[in-house]
Amino acid sequence: MKNPSHGTAAGTIAARDRVVQILELLETRMLHSSARPLIASTGMHASRGWTETLSRARLDVHSDAVWNQAYKSLSLVAINHTYVGNKHVHIYDLREQGEAAKKEVLDWARVKAISDLQPILKKRPFDILGAPTVKDGLEPFKSVPPQLIAADFVADKLYLQFFTTRAYSLREELDISKMSAAQARTFAEYQELIGVKWRQVPCFDTVVVDIGKELVEFRTDFQPGMTEDKKALPYVGIMNELNRMTTKFIDRSAVNVGLMNFFPAIDKLYRDQSCGRVTALGFVATSRDTSSNNHGQIHRRRTQDFRKDHFHVGGKKAVNAVTPYAIGITWDQPGQKADLGLELRGSVRAIYSGADQGVAMAEIMGCMDASDYEFVVGHMLNRLSRRPK
Repeated sequence: MKNPSHGTAAGTIAARDRVVQILELLETRMLHSSARPLIASTGMHASRGWTETLSRARLDVHSDAVWNQAYKSLSLVAINHTYVGNKHVHIYDLREQGEAAKKEVLDWARVKAISDLQPILKKRPFDILGAPTVKDGLEPFKSVPPQLIAADFVADKLYLQFFTTRAYSLREELDISKMSAAQARTFAEYQELIGVKWRQVPCFDTVVVDIGKELVEFRTDFQPGMTEDKKALPYVGIMNELNRMTTKFIDRSAVNVGLMNFFPAIDKLYRDQSCGRVTALGFVATSRDTSSNNHGQIHRRRTQDFRKDHFHVGGKKAVNAVTPYAIGITWDQPGQKADLGLELRGSVRAIYSGADQGVAMAEIMGCMDASDYEFVVGHMLNRLSRRPK
């Protein structure tokens, strides 16, 4: 077989390998449909899926200038995505912790955190772009606490980036015709077979101490369309690491109370006709004598806005009240950019029981940079009440 590197300068091979490493990282984080226009804009070949795109990149021959520009562009995409792309978000309000505690945490984040954390960063196993993406490289991080690999203070915010790995399951239809004869006989009575595949993926979980807003955000990676292990909440791991650090340096936990409840934002988002499109909705419809919740299922529409859907609008007119307990908002993006999304999922059971409504996690999707993320989170936070400064 012909050597794909035959006749290619060593420097060019090295430049190509750097780009392939970035693509391998992006493949673990982004849908190909979202990454394809970004890859194509660098002058590289963007095929129909990740497997073909990576195969082509490993064999393609370009000038050093093309490879270097591709690396510069795609590495920025990758780094930004580790901070804002497809995140489960929990937020603590430092104003709930008392003035002295709040001031001490914010002062440390503003003045001393970066210097205090340098000894840890000097021992980091890799930087963001050097993170492992395959099973053998991820294996050593399965049973250890999240690893701090980056710390930066930008625009009055302290960013701490942690690395870990999690397993996700994906259901796939199995093709009986491709099985051995014995296997095919075993499953002959079945019209459809579903297999469950587990995949270990690299995860970048982010802590943001926002000095101006007096908030601490925990942004943990998740994989759209895949099911994660529900035994432990990922954000608890990085919260424990943050508290361990602040206990060491200022003898105080960074957060202990003040976990924000996003539920009050749901109804306000639902009623604001100017706020994106409502593409997911869980609600209770109440008439004089009865109520209906569709068995607690969340309705979904990819393109329509529930607020304008004829069936939903007509149903609202026939009942006394509609009380939403879960919502998904989608904001259209120009060109080929992925749409931005926010989901808040409450419980229908809480409405009937009269219990306090609690939604501690927001699911944020499609963000490519800080401005995207601030846009989405801002719509939620602006509809919540907080103690004054």
